[in-house]
Formats: sequence, structure tokens, C-alpha cells
Amino acid sequence: MSNIRNVSTTFENIFSTKRYFINNLDSYHGEQILKKVSKIIEKTEQSTVVSSVSDIGEHSEILISPKPIADPYEIIGTVIDPKIATIDHVAAIVPVNDCLPQMLTCGTVILDITSDTQQVKLASDYLKLLKDLLEKEQQAEQAQSVVNDADDVPNLDSKRRYLILLSTVMTWALTKPLDPDAPEMPFVETDFRKRKAHPNYKQHYNVENEVIGIARKFKSKIGALVVASGMTYGGREDALYYWFQKAWECEPFLPILGRGGNVIPIINVYDLAEIIYNLVTTFPKKLYILAVEQNVTKQREIIKPLGRIVGSGMFKCIPPEDAFLIPEINQRIYDLINLNLNMEPTYIVETMGLQWVSEMTFAENVPLLIKQFKKERELKSFKIVIYGPIMIGKSTLSRLICENYGLVYVSPDTIVNDMIKDLELRMEHWKEGEGSKLPGMEEGDTAMDDEETEDDENEREAARVTLGLLRSGRTPTDDEIIGYLRKKLLSHEAQNKGWVFDGLPMVQSATLFERGEEQDEVQSEDEDRDMFEEDMDLYANVLKKMLPDIVVSLEATDEFICEKAMRQPEDEFRVDEETVLKLLSEFRAADAPDISPLNFFDELDIHPLVVPVNNHNDYSMEGPYAEVSLRLGRPCRYAKLMEVIERAEKKEKAAKELMEAKQRKALQELEKKIKEENEEKMEYWSELYGLMREEEEMALAAAGEPMRNYLVQYIFPTLTAGLLEVAKLRPNDPIDFLAEYLFKLNPTGKMLEPGYNLQAEKILGKVKMLDEALKDLDINIEALIPQDADVPGEEATASKKKIEEMNAL
Repeated sequence: MSNIRNVSTTFENIFSTKRYFINNLDSYHGEQILKKVSKIIEKTEQSTVVSSVSDIGEHSEILISPKPIADPYEIIGTVIDPKIATIDHVAAIVPVNDCLPQMLTCGTVILDITSDTQQVKLASDYLKLLKDLLEKEQQAEQAQSVVNDADDVPNLDSKRRYLILLSTVMTWALTKPLDPDAPEMPFVETDFRKRKAHPNYKQHYNVENEVIGIARKFKSKIGALVVASGMTYGGREDALYYWFQKAWECEPFLPILGRGGNVIPIINVYDLAEIIYNLVTTFPKKLYILAVEQNVTKQREIIKPLGRIVGSGMFKCIPPEDAFLIPEINQRIYDLINLNLNMEPTYIVETMGLQWVSEMTFAENVPLLIKQFKKERELKSFKIVIYGPIMIGKSTLSRLICENYGLVYVSPDTIVNDMIKDLELRMEHWKEGEGSKLPGMEEGDTAMDDEETEDDENEREAARVTLGLLRSGRTPTDDEIIGYLRKKLLSHEAQNKGWVFDGLPMVQSATLFERGEEQDEVQSEDEDRDMFEEDMDLYANVLKKMLPDIVVSLEATDEFICEKAMRQPEDEFRVDEETVLKLLSEFRAADAPDISPLNFFDELDIHPLVVPVNNHNDYSMEGPYAEVSLRLGRPCRYAKLMEVIERAEKKEKAAKELMEAKQRKALQELEKKIKEENEEKMEYWSELYGLMREEEEMALAAAGEPMRNYLVQYIFPTLTAGLLEVAKLRPNDPIDFLAEYLFKLNPTGKMLEPGYNLQAEKILGKVKMLDEALKDLDINIEALIPQDADVPGEEATASKKKIEEMNAL
């Protein structure tokens, strides 16, 4: 079901009552509505499997796949993010520009126009097409009823359409109170005819009226209603995201627009999705439904619990128009936060019987809402202890981690200054009051602080006493330092974002993390069941929410630390060598294997991450930070840290691009060098090849010279004459003619001597004839040799024999 199909070829404009359309499937509302509506498909698939098993038989050993459904339930819709390719339980994702024809093929259409103004235009265009289609169908039915009898008209309930328009209570924003003397009287569904829309929501108001008009005019063919939703919250948050995020970040002051006394209709997004699901499964005979909570919730009853339970606990009432100075607050959020309406959801309470996610107030649900918010936004706290000797770089590493991960820096050396700074800020705020920035409010006016309790007064008095002690200049005792450290570690900011503890106390580390009077986090039943028996009493004496996730133990030799101490710059912060040696010896004595503070964490299964430090050039502790960050993982991506993360990502990207540029340059230089070397080698090889070729040609010429001479001297003269004769006579078979011609020149077919020629052969023939004739006549002819010729003995004899053989000459 999660694969996208080709919409134009699959649906072919065939209407199906089992097809559902949901716009903006990936939106804040769309995700939850899809989860609920997809239950219909899951139930159908389960029932199909059960029926298939019953048809096969309980004891059948043959596995048979379920029977395919002829007309299955399916969900189609649009998305906001064009990169989304598939969504679970969605048959097809339809492009927004082409969705209108596909919407007409769906039996149930759920249109959400609460947050996206472009969806208002989509809804308006769809309603026009739907109205034209219903009018044509109605005319066709009337024409058919004239031809046939009334009893023969088919029942069209099976082709009935359903439309649910999810709108907003902002279309009620300017509605006058039902009773001027009782402005707190709530509105109910039946008052929808009296509603007056906010100027920015006139189009929403018109679309609502169009839906109501279609429902009334074509009530036999379509069921249509409007669901006016209050400001939704829960999960990853939408309109209230800014306040949830700033509360989690422990922003010093959470802003309240105006005095915060306006009533805002709200509803949990999970409850809203459940309402839509109930309407899809059981469509009521209603035109208008209010989807809001029963509890009356004011703006300050939303923001103040967030600040007190999660944040810093301090607030500032600002003029409403100043909200636009906050980048995260847009016009829609501004309109919703300033809304003042008291509504009562009569239908979903009395008729639908909705099972609320929680019937408690918003303030009572804040811990659960924050847990959902952190899960959906992937926010987690990192708690780290940095342990090691003096001068090893604990503070540098701690501050580097705090900067890159947005954590709280905690150190015994700075805890007093941190406490003074925090208490001074709170005292100044309590003195000014929350509404000091509102017109007509003076400094010290506490009219806005109407929810102060005795506990608040006790807290302020304790803060005054503590601030006085810290300002007195008296050196705090070890127990007081441990108390301040515990308070810092248990603060909302440290618990939300996490902390880095720089310099663990050598003696009282167990006291720092003991349970005391603090309440630990309540574990769920599943976590209790998953715990091993040996771990039941593991955290009996410690406060689990204070324990670190990682303990980093920095290790270095004494020689390295002493050399690092000598390399210190000559300034006021320089520690002399004697002090370094003294503190180093004290640390080594307290860090003995049997009394080391690390043993406390080992017993709690928090085994230290040992990081060696041995590089004098690594002043910024980048090496140890890399090892720690590898264990921690990526930091949380939230507002305050985004700049740091983006800056780090840009730096990493720039470093990567620089490295790639260097690699490209090196590669180009290497290619250029190889090319030059190849060109030089090719030039050398070309010269060498030329020389070799010349020598080879010379050798071939020398070797072929005798053959050429032989051919030129003995073959070509005879062969040339034959070829010329062939060219002259042009016989039908030139090859045979040439062979005959050559044969005539050598009729005996004997191998000719090198000195053979035709004239000499004729002379030799005649000489032989003459020799034979002389032999018959027995005539001896002596050769004539000049008498003055000097012929040696053997040569004379040979020459004489030769002359005798050629005596005819």
C-alpha cells in the first residue's frame, strides 16, 4: 500500500466510496488524521485474512494467500514536501495541480484549511466542480425518474459522497457575546449562524458557507459538514512551538501577549484526529461541529505552566503588537494567541462520547506534552563529566563541548559567580514585575502576578538570603559548594539541555549524586519490567536523573603536564611550576586505584571513556573532542544551537571543499606531469622508431638487393617482353598466352644458367653439332695458345682441359 501508483492510469475517473482523499498528508494535522483513518484499511486487511483462513480450514497445511479484494479501501492525497515519494498506507500521492479530478473520484474527502491559505483556494475550486457534478447527477436522476416508475428508480445510497471540511475557530473571532451582561457565556454549535470571522479569515468563512449550502441542497447525494477546530497542541507542536521551544531552552523570559487573560479554544491534535475518524466511520446528520476542549484555558494558563515546569519560571508581558518583533511568530500564530472565545463542544461530548487523550487541564498535561515534544523533535540532554589532572585541558574541552552541543557549563570554580548572576537576574525581575512593559503598568506593579503562592514567597526569601551570603565575600564551605552544584545540575536548563561538569570533586563525588530529598524521574511499567534483578537496587541511593551519560577521563604523563606548564604564556593566569607539581601530586594520591572517584561510576555501570592527551600542539583539544563527539553522536538541532551547527557545518563543508580542491589540484598536476612524461617518452619512442625503421629499411634493402638484381637481370627482360606481347595482342586468356610465350623461349623446360641468353644458346647448339661432326671425322684440333703466355702448371693444365672442351671455338 505504500507504493505510489500512476494516478491517471489507475483511477481512470472511476468513483469509489472506499477511496479517501486527505490533503497535506505530511502536515501537522494530516499526519495524525492519516494514522487514524488508515485504521479502516488495517481492519479491512485483517478481516480479509481471517475470512481467507476460515475458507481454507483451520487444519490446512497449505499456505494460500488472501483473496484479492475487488474494490479495496485506499487513501490518496497531496503533500507539502515535493521530495516525499511514499507514505505508509497511502495508495497514491497526487500532485496538487492535478488533484481536483481525483478528488471527484473519492467517496470521502477530508479538507484541512486551518493553516495553509493555498488550501482555501483548493477547497473553493473543488466545491465548484463538486456542485456542478451534483447538479448534473441530480438532473440525470430526475430525467430517469420521468422515464421509469418511481418504484423502479435504483437506490443511490451506495454512491453517496461525504465531505469533511476542517476549518478554524478564527471564523468566530469577532462574534459578539450571546449575552452582553454575561460575556463568559460559551458558544455552541447551533450558534454558527451568528459567527463573525476575523478579517484574515473571510475566505475560510465563505468556504464554510459553501459546504453548508451544498449539504443542504444535495442532502440526498452528499453528507457534508464543517469542523471548526480550536488551536491544536501536542506532539511536535504547531502554533505553540515557539513557547515550547523557548521553555525547553530556558529562555530568561517567556513572552505573554498583553495581560494573557484571553480565553483560547484549544484541542489536542490526537483528539482532533480521533474526532475526524469517528465522523468518517459514523457520519452524523450535522452541519457544524466545534472541536474544542471542555476546559476553559486562558493564554497565561498555557504559557506560565510551561515556564514554571520546564523553563526559567520568569515571564514578560509585552504589548501584542511587539510580538511581530519575534521572528518565530507569524500572523497566524499572532491571531490564534490573541483570540478570545469561550466555546462548549456539545456534540463531541454528549453525542459522540469522545474518549479524550486526557481530561486534565493543559497545565496538568505539561509534563506529558514536553515528553512528546522532545520525542518528536529529537531533543535529548547530554550529561558529561570531564575528569583529569591539572593543566591537562579539562576546561578547554568542556567549553568546546558546551559550545558545539549547547550544554550548560558546570564547574566548582565558577559555580559561585553563576549563582550570583542567576539570582541577581531573578531579583531584578521580581522587583520590576511581569507587566512592566505594558502601557499603564509601573515598575513594581504585581497586578499580573495574581497566581503567587506561599511557596513563591518562600523561594524569593531564600533567594535573597543566598544572594546576600554570596555577595558577602565569605569563602563557601565544601558542603555549600556541593549544594550549589546540585542546584545547578538539577536546574531546568541543565536537565533539559544537559551539562558538562568540569573538574569532579575528588572526595565528595558520591555526595554530589546522592538521592537526598529530591524526587527522581518516574519510570514507566515497561522500563520496570525490562530491568534485570541485579539492577533493581543499583540506583537506590543515587538520584538517577543527575547521573552522567559519559565520564571522560583525560590521561597524560607527569612529564607532559610539567612541560605543558612551562609552555604557559607569561600572564596573570600563569600557574607556577611549584603549584603545578603540588596539585599534580595531590591528584595522583587521590586518584589511586582503590580510592579513585571513577570507582563510583564503575559501580553504577558508567564506565569511563579514557582519552590520552599527548600532543602539545593541540591547544584547542580538537583530538580529544573528536573522540568524545564520536561517542555522543550529533547534537540536537534547536533554535539557539542552529547557528553554531550551521557554522560548524559550513566550516566542515569549506574544509571538505578545500581538501577536494587540493586533491583536484594535485590530481591535475599529476595528470599534467604524467602527460608531459608521456609526451617526452612518445617523442623519444618516435625518434627511436624512426631510426629503427630506417635501419630496418636499409637492412631489407641490403637483403633484397641481390634478389632485385637477379630479377632485373634475368627475369624482367623476358617477362617484360611477354607482358608487352600480351598487352599488344590482348588474348582471351592472357595468363595461358603468357605461359605459352615463355614456354616457347624455353621448350625443354630446363633450369637456365645465370649467363643464359637466346643468342648464346643458338651458338652453343651449333658448336655442339660441329663437335659431333668432327668426332665422326676423327679430326683433332689443337688449341692455339700464344707462346708468350705464362701459364703455371696446374692452371695451365686446367685451362688446357677447358680449351679442349671448347675446341670448336
